Amino acid sequence: MAKVISVLNQKGGTTKTTSAVNVASCLAVTHGKRVLLVDLDPQGSATDWAASREGAEGDPGVIPCVAMGKQLARDLPRVAGGYDFVVVDGVPQISELAAAAIKAADLVLIPVQPSQYDIWACSDLVQLVKDRQEIADGHPHAVMMVARAVPGTVIERTAREALEAFELPILSSQTCQRQSYVRDIGSGQSVMDLPADNKARLEIEAVTAELLELLK
Repeated sequence: MAKVISVLNQKGGTTKTTSAVNVASCLAVTHGKRVLLVDLDPQGSATDWAASREGAEGDPGVIPCVAMGKQLARDLPRVAGGYDFVVVDGVPQISELAAAAIKAADLVLIPVQPSQYDIWACSDLVQLVKDRQEIADGHPHAVMMVARAVPGTVIERTAREALEAFELPILSSQTCQRQSYVRDIGSGQSVMDLPADNKARLEIEAVTAELLELLK
C-alpha cells in the first residue's frame, strides 16, 4: 500500500507546492519509486506543474497528478493502487481539506519560512495534527522543515529554536532561498532536472532521505 506524505501549511507562500513537487520528483528520479501527486489546493498549482512537463514515455520525472477533495481519505485507495508513494499538496488554510489530508497521511510535512509571522501562523495546523494523533494512536507522523532560509542570518539561526515550541520533530535538512526552485516551474521541471551538484537538488535529496527514514 502506498505511503502518503501530506505537505501542509495554512499560510500561503510557504513553499508548500514547491516542496511537494520536488519531493515527489526526488522519490521518482533518485529513489526509483512510483509516485502519484495529489492536488488539494483549489489554485491547482501542482496540477499545472505536472501538466507542463513534456517527457518521453518512461521518463521518471513525469509525475501523474490528480485533483481530489475532502473525501481524500475515502477515495485515495481507489486511485493509489500501483504506487509506492502519494505526495499530497495541501490547501493553504485550515479547513475540511486540511483535515482530510492529515487523516489520509502516514507523514505530514510542514514547511515553515524562518519569519516570526510564518512561525506564529503554524499554531492552528500543529494543533490539528496533534488532535488527530491523539485519537489515532499517534498517527500520522509529523515533522516541520525550515524552508526558504537565508543562510547566515539571525532569523535562520533562531528559527529552529522558535519551532521547538511546537513540540514536533524538525528536519535537520532545510531548503534555502534559491532561484533554482522557481526558474523552470513553467515547463514542469524540478530541481531533479538540475546537475547532481546543484545546491537546491542536494537540499531536496537530503530532505527526502530524512522523510524516508521517518517512514520506515
